[in-house]
Amino acid sequence: MPIFDFQRLDNILNLLIEKNKPIPIDELSSYCNVSDRTIRSDIHMINDYIVEQGATITLIRKEGYIIEYTDKEAFESFWKNQDSGTFLFTTSDSRLRYLIRIFLTSEDYISQDYLQSILFVSQNTLYNDFRSLKQSISPYHLKIVNKSNLGYILTGLEQDKRTAIINLILKENISEYIIGTSQIERDICMNIDYDVFSTVFQQFFSQFIQSSSDYFYRNLFTRLLLSISRIKYGHSIIEFHQHIQLNRDTQLIIREFIHHIEQLFSLKISSEEQQYIEFSVAENFPHLIDNQSTDENQFLAKNIVSLISQTLKELTNSDWYLDNQLQNNLLEHIKLFLNIQTISGQRSNPILKTIKNNFPYAFELAINCSQVIIKKYKVHFSEDEISYIALHLANAMERYAEKTQKLLSLAIICGSGKTFSSIIESKIKRKFPNTFTKIYKFSYMNFQNEQDPSSFDIVVSTVPIKQLHKNILFIDINDLETAMQQIEDKVLIISKSTQPTTLFAKERFLHLKTKSSKEEVLEQLHHILLEQHLVTTHFLSEIYEREKISSTIIGDTIAIPHPLGDSVITSNIFPVIAPKGITWDSKNIKFVFLFAIKPEDSENIQDIYDKILDFINSEKAQANLIKRPSFELLLDYFTT
Repeated sequence: MPIFDFQRLDNILNLLIEKNKPIPIDELSSYCNVSDRTIRSDIHMINDYIVEQGATITLIRKEGYIIEYTDKEAFESFWKNQDSGTFLFTTSDSRLRYLIRIFLTSEDYISQDYLQSILFVSQNTLYNDFRSLKQSISPYHLKIVNKSNLGYILTGLEQDKRTAIINLILKENISEYIIGTSQIERDICMNIDYDVFSTVFQQFFSQFIQSSSDYFYRNLFTRLLLSISRIKYGHSIIEFHQHIQLNRDTQLIIREFIHHIEQLFSLKISSEEQQYIEFSVAENFPHLIDNQSTDENQFLAKNIVSLISQTLKELTNSDWYLDNQLQNNLLEHIKLFLNIQTISGQRSNPILKTIKNNFPYAFELAINCSQVIIKKYKVHFSEDEISYIALHLANAMERYAEKTQKLLSLAIICGSGKTFSSIIESKIKRKFPNTFTKIYKFSYMNFQNEQDPSSFDIVVSTVPIKQLHKNILFIDINDLETAMQQIEDKVLIISKSTQPTTLFAKERFLHLKTKSSKEEVLEQLHHILLEQHLVTTHFLSEIYEREKISSTIIGDTIAIPHPLGDSVITSNIFPVIAPKGITWDSKNIKFVFLFAIKPEDSENIQDIYDKILDFINSEKAQANLIKRPSFELLLDYFTT
């Protein structure tokens, strides 16, 4: 049975394996009776599939295509053992990836019959896949146009096509993208010698652009490589209206780079393409923009940082926002952000999802700050920029937590003498570093006569004490491991004693027994909270205002919706458990924690967010609540 759903792909791969030497592209196109461009597209597709099997088809300049092996034994085993058949397009995601790639890299019309023959799907399935394709490319202002007797073709500006190629194809695996190990980049730009371009790029930019971010350095590399490849293929930018004023040194470097590239690859770079290159440099490294065009941003950046500090003061009851390093980091970031806005650019954040999932509290604070900035200065932040601000806030909170960590006091009562009490002390210090301010040691008699148990957070005694007090732990000297566990449990109880469990109430808990939607759930929760006089009538609209900015899903199974505004009368958290699922932003989630919190009650919300993060990472806890969806079990999880 053939490996691929389309016989031609099998034929190409089989021919390359049998000949085991470079085959010119015109020989392959003649063999398959298709154009050279189709052969290039087919080889891209084959590589997407076989690279994980230990092989890659590469192009040797002036010779042709050849199959090379990274693990020949693994590939041969894969190639010989195909009786059950292995197919490229068994899922809608794999078909979508193919459609994105073929439309973004082809200049020819593509017929419906051709696509159905490759994908082996019905007309209705293909139309469904087209809907997904149109959703994927619409943010880039690209369209799929259908012309009778010709087929489908992608239309739009060349610069938008390049952005879509990078974001939808080359950045699909962000780790491979950053370290430059993706074969796809080489495949799409196969008309440019990758190694030669890499050498030239490093020669001109590696020392000149000092960056702490591999991501932005890689962005510039990929954008310039793709631009030169597209120009070589005859796809040049016709109009580019963003005129960038870089500093003089940068302008000179770019001119020299362009001249070198033109000579090396025998092409002409137009003035529009030069502007695009300058824009690419500025967007990824905004500090290289000429200062005269961005001086006013310095003053505005200071005002915005001041407004962020004021907003954080109102939203939190802690002093971490006063951190000098936070102020400096925010000022530097906002200046760069304003520089990017000056050139109508926009930077993405490769760890956006990671930030939202791991620092939801900081992300929500950043969103609140962004809304205040919009109202006062009419400066709009994208979700990516909000996440960068959130990262700075999270970093400041972590530094503050380290500095202000509350250390506990502990007393050891030992009836066996100082030596054994010192052994217990050493064991506790090793087990719990940075937990106790000081460990005090007493004999039983001294403690009974001179000390008050309430003076210590924890009292560990090897002998029974007549006094009954919640701080006292009796430990068995013959089982110190269990004793350490007792102390750990006690430390945990003390650290969680400030949890705001009053925010939860049984009358604000919902177990949905049927599948539901985001809109139905939010409407129901709003109705209940209105009846309990905990929110105003504006509550639901403020919830949706927040939802417009960024999805409130974290960890794929949980949503934490909350309002933007002052519609909360009394703070509360409304949990929902939905074993059958809730359709929420195209995903099927199982849990909702509706946060309705007044600013003055936000001091301990960080603890709840931390607990939700623990819940996200605990498949066991989620499975237990799905199996036994009760308020008591949920509350127990958040209080232990």
